[in-house]
Amino acid sequence: MVKQIKMNTYSTSTGERFTQSQIDARIRIAKAKALEMQFDEHGYNFCFICGSNGSGTRLDMSHDYSVGKAKAEGKTEKCWDVKNIIVRCRKCHNEHDLSGLKWS
Repeated sequence: MVKQIKMNTYSTSTGERFTQSQIDARIRIAKAKALEMQFDEHGYNFCFICGSNGSGTRLDMSHDYSVGKAKAEGKTEKCWDVKNIIVRCRKCHNEHDLSGLKWS
């Protein structure tokens, strides 16, 4: 008897299913593409929010529609949608992530 291992998968809006490692691989490709597109258009990379691009500025790739929310709502394709990925400096990225928290 062959034991079948069940893997967690996440659904897209069209019903396709992806494992976390497949999602991670697609996200890496989309983030690289977003950086490349910004560089091709402007000749340099910068924070889309504040414009920072100086020495020592750490640029992050941030999702407007969070990965967790996309997976939970069955819209996993948003995780690797280049239009959902924004170049942000670390400060703006942290502010964006904290803006979703609600304090009581």
